Amino acid sequence: MASNNTSPTPQPMVSQAILIVDDNPTNIGVLAEYLEDQGFVILVARDGESGIKKAEYAKPDLILLDVMMPGTDGFETCQELKKNDVTRDIPVIFMTALNGIEHKVKGFKVGAVDYVTKPLHQEEVLARVTAHLRIQALTTQLKQANTELQKLNADKDKFLSILAHDLRGPFLPLLGSAELLSKRINQLDQDKIVEMGTSIYDSAQRVMGLLNNLLQWGRLQMDRADFRPRHLEVTRLIQQNIFLVSTNAHAKEITLHEDIAPDLPVYADANMLHFVLRNLLTNAIKFTPVGGCITVTAVPHPPSQISITVKDTGVGMSQAVVQNLFQIGYHHSTVGTHNETGTGLGLLLCEEMVKRNGGEIWVESEESVGTAVTFTLPTRDPEEMILMRET
Repeated sequence: MASNNTSPTPQPMVSQAILIVDDNPTNIGVLAEYLEDQGFVILVARDGESGIKKAEYAKPDLILLDVMMPGTDGFETCQELKKNDVTRDIPVIFMTALNGIEHKVKGFKVGAVDYVTKPLHQEEVLARVTAHLRIQALTTQLKQANTELQKLNADKDKFLSILAHDLRGPFLPLLGSAELLSKRINQLDQDKIVEMGTSIYDSAQRVMGLLNNLLQWGRLQMDRADFRPRHLEVTRLIQQNIFLVSTNAHAKEITLHEDIAPDLPVYADANMLHFVLRNLLTNAIKFTPVGGCITVTAVPHPPSQISITVKDTGVGMSQAVVQNLFQIGYHHSTVGTHNETGTGLGLLLCEEMVKRNGGEIWVESEESVGTAVTFTLPTRDPEEMILMRET
């Protein structure tokens, strides 16, 4: 029977469930009452088989398991719990009157994390339960962190693999033109020299763009990107980026339109918003044929966001491609209508930046019809909105 020592004890983590498996109703009653007073949710089972079933469907945070029970004893019960994928990771503490070393060793071998000897002392039970629940919580956090790190590492490897593959493209003409100029510049006429210089410049620009994307991605993944959200003027931002890409658009006789609702507020990081708009506009120009049209719209997106859409009359994409656009493991690199090149990495960065600002991004497209990329952003500081709701 449990002792009734009521001196101060360590406070456990509350709102956690403990399953007590014991064939002695007196033991269960006293221990359950004490642990409930400490803030735990208590489940009970009177034998090993019902304990296994209850653990499987209730998934308690910890199990206190009696060793000496009729039928399936505590050792066998623990073995079955550790065989089951659902209950394998639940910590088990044995309650036993068996003081022999061989029994304690057997308990650890079948999967228990600890034991308490009968007669039970409530303070000791609470201290061991609390300690192992903390260990279990830390173990769970470590597993989650390890899973996230493995995913980040896999994403990094995929990103670098894509980058390495696409860096080869611009380096070939860059090296070829540079070699030709270095070895035969005296044999080349002015037009050929200009052609070679232009090729070197274009290739270097592509390399710089790829490396900038890598730098941006790395900063975002390490949470070191400069992030300074503030209230911005949407109309001006959109018009600035349309102006920046207008030369490339005019070269393909593409018309640029804007349809922006008046007095539209937005709360975002200016540099990130510039990057997203510029990237989406550049992509739209790349995949829109001569004489096409690109329209940028900005409208309210209730209840507390705006939506910005960059829509083109370009080549479009199949639904299979659209569904995988934001998957880093899916490398879809398509040549533009004037043989412009790209990696698709910019769109991944756009998604990262939009989400960092509290928005979402999605793509709608139809082959031979065009593509519309829409993203949302908050109109106010999220913290301000929380305060407004509270008041």
